[in-house]
Amino acid sequence: MDFGGNLSVVEPAIVLQIFNMSRLTGELKFITHTNVASFYFRDGELIFATIDTRRKKLGQFLIESGRLTKEQLGEALHEYLSNESQERIGHILIKKGFISYETLVDAIQVQMKEVVYEVLSWKDGHFVFFKDIMPRDDEILLDIKLDHLILEGLKRLDEKTRNV
Repeated sequence: MDFGGNLSVVEPAIVLQIFNMSRLTGELKFITHTNVASFYFRDGELIFATIDTRRKKLGQFLIESGRLTKEQLGEALHEYLSNESQERIGHILIKKGFISYETLVDAIQVQMKEVVYEVLSWKDGHFVFFKDIMPRDDEILLDIKLDHLILEGLKRLDEKTRNV
């Protein structure tokens, strides 16, 4: 661990902004009793985000958004589970012609944005930073400014608070 802190002292939005403004490169983990989220930065730009729990699987997300059928997912999962090379499910869906590469990129980027929005609501836990740790080379990366994600996430939190 190269840097860390407590979320009850510094909120996730502030932590993300610090890493953005400091132009850091590496993995930032947010850790609670029930969840772990990882954010990867390159020169301060958020390029990848993932969360351990409460994340919809890619196939489920594509079905709910009307971009894939259950039958298509079943066929791709069958190949995925019997595939010794462990080709990723998104690549199988593209290879079979069920979705386009652009659809895959869009779905994964929406999922990553939702990770940011989720973590912005966390009030307890810790964060730790590991310098120069990057996601796998074959990951689809996020291409949106972090400040836009933070603003949208805080807007959602504010709307959620007003509706309660």
